[in-house]
Amino acid sequence: MTIPATHAEIEQIFIQAELAHCQSLCITSTQSGEGVTSLAIALTERYLLAGYRTLIVDLNVHKPSFNILDIPSLEKNEFWLEHANSTQCFTGVPSPINSQEQLDYKRPGYLKRNIDVWRKEFDRIVIDTSPLLNVNKGNIPAQIVATACDHTILTVLAGVTNKHDIVQAIKMLGSNQIQLLGTVLNTKEQPSLIFELCREVSRLVLLPEKWRTVIKNKIRNNHFLSISI
Repeated sequence: MTIPATHAEIEQIFIQAELAHCQSLCITSTQSGEGVTSLAIALTERYLLAGYRTLIVDLNVHKPSFNILDIPSLEKNEFWLEHANSTQCFTGVPSPINSQEQLDYKRPGYLKRNIDVWRKEFDRIVIDTSPLLNVNKGNIPAQIVATACDHTILTVLAGVTNKHDIVQAIKMLGSNQIQLLGTVLNTKEQPSLIFELCREVSRLVLLPEKWRTVIKNKIRNNHFLSISI
């Protein structure tokens, strides 16, 4: 899933992060597949559009999303990263692959020191993490990452993520060392009302195609139906 950096919702998240003076941002979720990486990429692009030197850090050991490009590195432990499902490239830190480095990142102090070093070169740092409830010995716990960052965003997949998981995730982020910027509701599994109405009109095969096109255009241009709830 690709989210445009100029999307209105991304703009709102960007503004909230700026108002909170957020320089390092942890993005996490309850379970895998809730849109963490897509949001991290979109916000990284938005920061770049704003003129910020931005670093994206992949700490999702459960499901790494970036490949290291065979291009000379910029600084030690920094690489050109390419998103695995697209041609988007960023300056970033790849997911740690050796067990010792993974253990190091599980110590809040270690990541905090790394963030302090990255701040000297970058204006904004976006960290993609493993899901909060996907706990195993290989993962870097998302709440550990959250304690080292200025703020954290929790993504929730509408119509899929259950209430119990959300409550558990909020509890895990309840430490006074974690600043929750907000929760992002990913509605990719829930088509908009406009989409559903247009789909129903398309099924009215007894109507001439020209009429169906006119009706669908009126639906798409209806201001009331376009209002977000």
